Amino acid sequence: MKVLKYFLIFFFVLSYVDGQTIKKDGKTPTTFTYDEALEMLKARDTQWEGKLAKADTLIEDYKVMLSESDEFIEELEKYADVEKILSEAKSKQIALLKEREKTNEELIKTLQPKWYENQYLWLVIGLILGKV
Repeated sequence: MKVLKYFLIFFFVLSYVDGQTIKKDGKTPTTFTYDEALEMLKARDTQWEGKLAKADTLIEDYKVMLSESDEFIEELEKYADVEKILSEAKSKQIALLKEREKTNEELIKTLQPKWYENQYLWLVIGLILGKV
């Protein structure tokens, strides 16, 4: 446990000491002139301006993408409503066709000739009665 404690202390001290050095052209200057400091601030500001411009374009792109996705969602909702109406109409049509099939089957049963309506049966009965 002591080893870990000393390691952490050594690590933080080393990183603090190493992090305090500023390098310019590979050298570590001890002081900066006013012009050099101003130049570094301008360089930092231009970096941030570029980053802000990039962030602004990303935000604009996101807004455009968001509006397009909203329009797409609205189109999909309209399409879903149309599909719902078509589905209901098709289910009603299927029910009507099933009813029509049922009534057609009943009509076929009523129109089929009965056994006593057979012409050949009456012909044979007439021949038999005529011979007698």
